[in-house]
Amino acid sequence: TSSIMPSYKLTYFNISGRADPIRIIFALADVPYADIRAPMKDWPTLKPNTPLGTLPVLSVDGVEFGQSLTILRYLAHKFGYSGPSPLSSAIADSLADQMSDFMTTIFPWHACNVGFIPGDKAALYKSVFIPARDKNFPFFEKALKMSSTGWLASTPSLTHADILVGCYIEMLLRLVPEPEKLLAEYPRLDVHQKKFLAIPKVANHIANRPNDMLF
Repeated sequence: TSSIMPSYKLTYFNISGRADPIRIIFALADVPYADIRAPMKDWPTLKPNTPLGTLPVLSVDGVEFGQSLTILRYLAHKFGYSGPSPLSSAIADSLADQMSDFMTTIFPWHACNVGFIPGDKAALYKSVFIPARDKNFPFFEKALKMSSTGWLASTPSLTHADILVGCYIEMLLRLVPEPEKLLAEYPRLDVHQKKFLAIPKVANHIANRPNDMLF
């Protein structure tokens, strides 16, 4: 196998969103990459040239592919964040998939909350966000209760599931109207979140985000 490091390029918008777990896995692995943050206004021009009509897109030595979870899993396998066995990797995948499904469910609130679509964000918070949180967060709380290590898939060190859940909760803590209530009923998830944010490379990534990042 070649020891030459592949050339990585990640294209997304200047937001945390679906790309920040990917940016953080690069940071954790100390792997350099081009972090391309396209202006929203350029999206109609960019879209036809993406593999699946979506961002983020990862380019590996010029070969491009989309789907944020696929990108995260690929890099987790490459950099050693996918768990020590196929079974633990599958458990991590299932939890990452569940968190991604949750983010899709809350999109009507999220899109309104950040000003992408019109609507009553307070009403959507109550009708969309809260029921989705109360359905999904118990799954992560239960996984952590069963874990012998404090990581979601009971792995010796964190996996892509911990990164994805940690990143999305970090974003939600900046966006929800009552951040102190977000994890109030999920004590293990709260501990997990603090543990994730205390990782020096994670904290450093968050502290050094662009000042003009939209959210």
